Amino acid sequence: MRARLLAAAGFAVFLLAPASLAAQSSALTPHWMFEGSLALNESPAEPFQDSGQAPASPAGPVVTVRGVVLNASTGQPLPRVLVKMEETGALTDGEGRFEIPAVPVGLQTFTGTKPGFRGQASSGGFDAGAYHLVRVADKMPELSFSLAPTNVLSGRVTLSSGDPAVGIGIQLLRRSVDAGRANWTLTDIHQTNPEGEYRFAGLEDGTYLAMTQPAFNNDLTAPSAESPRAPLQLPGYPIVFFADAADTAGASRIPLAGGQQGTANFNLALSPFHAVTIALAKPRAQGRWQFMPALQDRSGQRLNYSLLYDEKSSTFRTYLPDGSYTLTVEGNNSGGPEGDDLPPSRHRNSAARVAGLLDFSISGHPEPNLRVVLASDVATTIRVRYEPAPPSRTPGPRIGGGIDGSDEPPPLGLWLKRAGGDGQQNADWVEADLFQLRAMAPGSYWVQASANRTGTCLGAVTAGGVSLGQTPLLVGPSGAAMPVEVVVRTDCASLNLQLPATADTGAPGEEPTYYVYLVPEFDSVAALEPLPLRPSAGGSATIANLTPGPYRVLVFDAPHQLEYRNPSAMGTYAGSSQAVTLSPGATSSLLLELPRP
Repeated sequence: MRARLLAAAGFAVFLLAPASLAAQSSALTPHWMFEGSLALNESPAEPFQDSGQAPASPAGPVVTVRGVVLNASTGQPLPRVLVKMEETGALTDGEGRFEIPAVPVGLQTFTGTKPGFRGQASSGGFDAGAYHLVRVADKMPELSFSLAPTNVLSGRVTLSSGDPAVGIGIQLLRRSVDAGRANWTLTDIHQTNPEGEYRFAGLEDGTYLAMTQPAFNNDLTAPSAESPRAPLQLPGYPIVFFADAADTAGASRIPLAGGQQGTANFNLALSPFHAVTIALAKPRAQGRWQFMPALQDRSGQRLNYSLLYDEKSSTFRTYLPDGSYTLTVEGNNSGGPEGDDLPPSRHRNSAARVAGLLDFSISGHPEPNLRVVLASDVATTIRVRYEPAPPSRTPGPRIGGGIDGSDEPPPLGLWLKRAGGDGQQNADWVEADLFQLRAMAPGSYWVQASANRTGTCLGAVTAGGVSLGQTPLLVGPSGAAMPVEVVVRTDCASLNLQLPATADTGAPGEEPTYYVYLVPEFDSVAALEPLPLRPSAGGSATIANLTPGPYRVLVFDAPHQLEYRNPSAMGTYAGSSQAVTLSPGATSSLLLELPRP
């Protein structure tokens, strides 16, 4: 059977609470950068139009916009930057200057792109520094934009056997912040060329880790371990982190910024790989099982050693070098023609999902008799309790038909993310105020949740009396955790936010955008994202459905990867934040303080 590469990374962005932006009628929307090819004979002195046709004449007054684009790291002018406004634009000349005629008066969005450069800040997948909101007016001053050079990481792989290190996989991980917690996210995977060299280009500023993928005698294809005559030992090159480390804890951090060209070389030593067979002890059930294995080191980092499943013997087979490992296995059973799309109420009494975990070590010899016990018919229950009273429901005709017989959405959204690793599982809404999590692989999980109904907000989320805001939920060998209780409050608060009058000068030119973070000072499992405020959109917003309690408010002029669940990291903002306490059922107001230049 064929091996599959099990390496993936992702993130999810969630709101702190459902927000009613009363005065923010036009929310900030990412304007995606133009990606097109430029002919070599294009003159930077002439406007650029990506459609090949002249744009329609604007109905109102127009002006000519002039400006310069600079290298954010050096302050030097940048030639051949494509500066665009809608379907028209221009390339900067040798002194970084551009001129765009016939730009309509009013608020316009400009973008700047150049290969090897990007905006100075990024958030939510878009290049926040590459687009600029500009108040266009007659006799406006020249604009000044900046683009930051991207970084490069390259290196060479040398094999102890002396063979050419061609086709060796290199994974690049970047330190990122997900739901307020720092972790390592897979950025890209490259393979070495015939000279054993690799290169990652276009990298954002940040901190990186580099690691190799396993290889056998300079061959990326893992040999089959299914045959009874398969060798018990094979020479190969284990996974190694730069520089010569076995895991993320010992790996060298690689900081890159300002167009830096970093280097990370690997010297790989040929090592014995031992045959490993892992049997699955699964419950008897009709239907076809599908298993999702994940092999990790003890720190939770995913390792890309191929795991080949033999359906007939219900075993995984692989070759591994000496080391300590954790294997998690999650499986689904079709149970018949319905597949895994059974309603949540049916899952409670079926063997549709199983999970298990095995910690093991390899030390100098094969392991033919390992075994994973897969638990089934278990679920973690989640009960919703309202304080101080359940929300009132307005009777009306049925439209959607919720599980609880109403037309309202589920009272709660709740999901789990594996601590120190990847993977996410959502809770199923069973009935009324009951949810459940189907069997999960044993381990630690961070809980995130949101209250879904208007007029409700999150209260305490606990398991066995322990708050889950700063403590992960522990899933035991049975695939279930202690019952979870979620308090949904109906005495929520609202907060009016207002930029100071000094934020709106009314002058022509680039308009600032301010990003407001509302960080709870109490235990909370809610995730947050920044609220953008612009003077031209009123400079104010009202956030409803907030959990009462104390908050810290931070304002930045660019999006931040805010590690808000780390008290040490948040300590650096102690002198630049505002405090506000929201009372139950009340509306508070806060005049925001602008960030210092």
